[in-house]
Amino acid sequence: MLEVGDLRLDPAAHRAWRGDAELDLSAKEFSLLELFMRRPGLTLSRTQLLDGAWDIAFESRSNVVDVYVRYLRETIDRPFGVDSIETVRGVGYRLRAD
Repeated sequence: MLEVGDLRLDPAAHRAWRGDAELDLSAKEFSLLELFMRRPGLTLSRTQLLDGAWDIAFESRSNVVDVYVRYLRETIDRPFGVDSIETVRGVGYRLRAD
């Protein structure tokens, strides 16, 4: 079980929660959240996120990472009025450790 703040993720059961609310994540959103939760507070580049959550042959010039980070924010942050995933301009994204 991974825990960062009030986010919990069970990789074995493929389930995630914010507080007591279970989150309905797509497979890609789940993969991204797991990457972030394994490295809270660290900035992950788009390349690191692509390598960790997508097929190695995926075209890295697209904005797919940005799109899926937005989807993830819509699921784990917006309904709860929090901002867990920060954009680090010119570098990538990070999950707040607090």
